[in-house]
Amino acid sequence: MITPIRIRVHNIRSVRHGEITIPDTGITALHGPVGSGKSTFLSAMVWALYGEVPGGLKQADMRRSGADGEPCEAEVDFIFNGQRYTALRGLRQRNHRGGVREEAYARWWTNGATGPGQDEPQISPSKLTMKIYELTGLTGRAYCGAFFIAQGELTGLAEGTPAQVQQLFEEQTGLGDLTKKVDIANAEARRAEELAAAMPGSREETDEARRALDEAQQQAAEAHETHEELAETARQAADRMRIAEEQAQEVQQRHRLAEQERINRARADERVQQCQQRVSSLTGELRRAGPVSPTPEVLTQQLDALRDAVHSAERAVEQIDAAEQHAAAIDGRVRQTRAEVDRLADPELDRRIESAKQQHTEYEQRRGALKGEYTRLSRALQALTTAESACCPTCVQPLRNVGALVADLRVQWERCIRDGKNAKAKAEAAVQLHDALLSRRQELTQLSTRLDAVHAEAAAARQQAETARRAADEAVSAVVVHLPDFDGPANPERALQAGRAAIEQLSTELVQARHTHGLRTQLTNAESELEAARADLAARETTHPDVTANELAEATGALTAARAEHNQAAAEASQANTRFLVAAERVTVLTKAHEVAEARMRAKADKLHTAHILHVAAAAFAQFRRDLLAEYTVAVSQAATDVLTQITDRHVRFEIDDAFVPRVHTAEGTVRPTRVLSGGEKATAALAFRLGITEQITGGNAIGMIIADEITAAHDADTRRAVLTCLSELGWPALVVSHGEEITEVAQQVISLSQPDENTGTMIAPAA
Repeated sequence: MITPIRIRVHNIRSVRHGEITIPDTGITALHGPVGSGKSTFLSAMVWALYGEVPGGLKQADMRRSGADGEPCEAEVDFIFNGQRYTALRGLRQRNHRGGVREEAYARWWTNGATGPGQDEPQISPSKLTMKIYELTGLTGRAYCGAFFIAQGELTGLAEGTPAQVQQLFEEQTGLGDLTKKVDIANAEARRAEELAAAMPGSREETDEARRALDEAQQQAAEAHETHEELAETARQAADRMRIAEEQAQEVQQRHRLAEQERINRARADERVQQCQQRVSSLTGELRRAGPVSPTPEVLTQQLDALRDAVHSAERAVEQIDAAEQHAAAIDGRVRQTRAEVDRLADPELDRRIESAKQQHTEYEQRRGALKGEYTRLSRALQALTTAESACCPTCVQPLRNVGALVADLRVQWERCIRDGKNAKAKAEAAVQLHDALLSRRQELTQLSTRLDAVHAEAAAARQQAETARRAADEAVSAVVVHLPDFDGPANPERALQAGRAAIEQLSTELVQARHTHGLRTQLTNAESELEAARADLAARETTHPDVTANELAEATGALTAARAEHNQAAAEASQANTRFLVAAERVTVLTKAHEVAEARMRAKADKLHTAHILHVAAAAFAQFRRDLLAEYTVAVSQAATDVLTQITDRHVRFEIDDAFVPRVHTAEGTVRPTRVLSGGEKATAALAFRLGITEQITGGNAIGMIIADEITAAHDADTRRAVLTCLSELGWPALVVSHGEEITEVAQQVISLSQPDENTGTMIAPAA
């Protein structure tokens, strides 16, 4: 378990600044008058580890009065399972909305080191608490219950009533929380029963709502049946009206078609005449245009081929220029790089580098020799100036003129310093020269590599320019192939000029050919349209749809009668639907009322069920508490017996009976309650009882350091001495706070604290 070995506090309670070191064995005493800040170190330790402030105080109450604006910190070094850790928790004040707010921070070290990988400077206070819990498996409350013995606690265990002893026992072992859960469950069960009794709702109310709902549903069903019958009658009338509308629409459609057909015949005749005129006009225009050869398709192919060849030749010529410019630029870079290589070339460069390196080595050796001389002279001067007798620091012979020797040594010492600085400066200059020469050699190597790369790039650029020239010649030859009238030398400029002229001529011929071809297509379409118009006119002359006035009047009268019948049937169905909707709305209202009544009954039943469950849970918690209490009392009694038999041979057993009365068994076989024992025996039994609780909480694991805060304050001198002697005989490490002098007789280390001063705070004397 946790064994604290150092506690440092700064501006906490009455302590301005203090640090105590605690050995991990034996008893360490914090000794001083009342109010000197002894308990402050204990509170600071608990706060640093778990962030808990004893006594029900707030975290801000840890700050020392008068220390506003200064850091408030507690730091604890402790050992756990052979590993050393350090936990720090502090407060800093920050301005917040016109006021001052305390802000907590924390740090954590492993092995007490502050090097990389050990310190966690960004850890939050909550994460620090979680680290301690994960390390030890104990919460702050469990840790205090196991290892902190508070003032008056032993008296309560030895002299308290059974109820007081049981309460203290439950608080220390953690069963107090279970007792609170039992009380809370019983209280909540009673509240649930009271709420159920006060809630509205009854079975009679629910049944009455059900009967009203059934009657309304019956009336709605009858109204719905009447509505369906009248709606069916209306649907049949609607079918008859729809048939009459279809017949009337058919007669009207036939009448409209007859009128439209007469108009269409006139339009068809007019269209035939227009088509004849269009055919005559296109025939004359085509005769004037004359024949065209070749066709637009052939001309288009020739024009596209010639354009592609000219464009390819133009791009090839442009690529020649770009390749030649690129080659010229690469040649310029070759000349520039060769000039830089010539500028940096130095045949003596390697020799100069080696010379600078040797100079640096010589000056460093000189510095080392001067450092040794400086150390020797410093020690001699120190020995002569601090020696009680005038003796030579080397041969230990008496000296007559010590002052002259000191002056001579000081001159040598100052000269050694100057020579050392001079040697250091020359060594640094040699290093700078060596680095500069190395950098120059590296730069020269890089330039040589770059020159080779630029040479290769220049050769590639010249090859690229030659390839471009050959491609241009091939492209020009491809243009000439499409120019049958071309003669003379096929140079690029002349061939491209002739190709562009041929493109313009072919474009003109293509426009003319497309115009003539379009006239022919229009004539063909006009002739086809004329034939279609003549055929349409001939077909329309054979159809003569017609409708008489009597047919139209009969269809209109039948439609009017059907509409009147449908309107009457629809009105009756609408009235029946209204009656049905009223009945349905009443069903909805009564359904909601029934649901409300049912919900009230369910809510009341749920509350009663909840109360029953809480009563069952409270009984289960109570039984579980009784079982744990019995188990814990047996375990604590056995552990307390082990402790008691280690510190005394008068008592052979400790036990807690069923009435929760702590008792001891003597060697003579008698059983005596602890409250009737003598002062020393009572304190010894109470200490064993308390340490038995510690073993129960820790599960019998290795016991950590016991922290006792004024545990003998309420006893006389003999009892105080007996308790401290027992604690010492156990051999457990302990940190004991006391203002009595008896602690100094048994403690292996005593740390004295003085009454705090307003300016300096508590003063801490070195451990004795």
